[in-house]
Amino acid sequence: MCDTMVVPPAVSGGAMLFAKNSDREGSEAQVIEVHRRRRAAPGAMLHATYLSLPEVYETAAVLICRPYWMWGAEMGVNEHGLAIGNEAVFSRVRPAKDAAPALSGMDLVRLGLERARSAESAVAVITTLVERYGQGADGGHSRPFHYDSAFLIADSRDAFVVETAGQHWAVERVTGARAISNAYSIHGRFERLSGNAKAFAVERGWARADAPFDFARAFADPFRSFAARGRQRACRARGLIDAQAAKGSVHLRDLMGVLRDHGPRGHRAGWRPDGLLPSSICAHGGHGPARRAAQTTMSLVAALDRALSEIWATGGSAPCTALFRPFFIETGLPVAEPAPTDRADGACLWWRQERLHRAVIQDHGSRLALYAPARDALEVALMAEIERARAAAADRPAAERRHLLSQVGQAAWTVAEDALARWTRIAEDGPIARRPGALFRYHWRHLAKRAHTQPM
Repeated sequence: MCDTMVVPPAVSGGAMLFAKNSDREGSEAQVIEVHRRRRAAPGAMLHATYLSLPEVYETAAVLICRPYWMWGAEMGVNEHGLAIGNEAVFSRVRPAKDAAPALSGMDLVRLGLERARSAESAVAVITTLVERYGQGADGGHSRPFHYDSAFLIADSRDAFVVETAGQHWAVERVTGARAISNAYSIHGRFERLSGNAKAFAVERGWARADAPFDFARAFADPFRSFAARGRQRACRARGLIDAQAAKGSVHLRDLMGVLRDHGPRGHRAGWRPDGLLPSSICAHGGHGPARRAAQTTMSLVAALDRALSEIWATGGSAPCTALFRPFFIETGLPVAEPAPTDRADGACLWWRQERLHRAVIQDHGSRLALYAPARDALEVALMAEIERARAAAADRPAAERRHLLSQVGQAAWTVAEDALARWTRIAEDGPIARRPGALFRYHWRHLAKRAHTQPM
């Protein structure tokens, strides 16, 4: 289960800030990719995860984070400073057994990033595609998992929430800090609504024709929404952001802290990352009913700017154990690596970070404490260096700017890799004073067997 949030300039005191934790199955590796602009010939077709659709003449350059096996993306940023992230939400609308292939929520994220230059235009792209092709295609990795999607869409000036149920949708403009999760949140304050959404709900007895229309109340499946714990996590994220805003401003480091949050109990001595329901923003998997989407497998934060967005991502699981690294769309990735799969492979960043994650969760409190202060200090130093580089690059010719940013990005990658290797050795050698519960250990032994890696 995922969590996405945005902090507008009026709240942050600076840029529009965007952040997301992508929660998927354990061992469902994700890859960070940069795709350049591309042009297509008339009549060219684009092959998404499950269906093909007409390509557009030109796409934007994008940085995306996607599960290794699908075309679509969990989240991303494009060259115009547009960011999109999606959430699984659970509606009463059930796809017909003989329904045609549809788009997944992740397909819609990537299509919005590639085809739009602003948040407003991304809303139009996504809602048009939902009405034409439908959505809710299978998003499961090891077994089928169908759901509808909610989207948080932001650029440097505007932000919107789009929520869908089948081919129906609602749009709400964001006016303050906003967090969405695995629960419908658009009630009666929608700015736009698909043409027959209310009539469809009234026909099925989910709404009254003579009463104000509440999109969330009409379409949400109450049982699955409760099990996903999305409302609780969204409230927690919003509370943390509001508390920081009350101090005067909100920065990217603050959103990194929100993505690392384990809830009120996470600060208590002896806290362990196990449990049956996905109740914390930073999730570590488990054997509960939401285990198919209960591990944070990638995290991203960004300060959105049409000229040069500031983008940071973990490259792997569990932001509480990971270092956020800088990325620039115009320079591409600092290092070329093979794409990961669901089999352990130390040549891939995702699996190198996963090795550290799996070492830490054997005794989260004790082992994380061995290197977290050094991680935090390095993150602060890297952010200061990137800020200096962005300022220096602002007025340079394009070629010089790319060269400068490329050098800084590669240097940051080298430092991050050295630190990751060192912290992994420290964590693996650390003592274990308090192991997780038996069901949690069973879950992770099962994942280790599937990934051909060392068991917990």
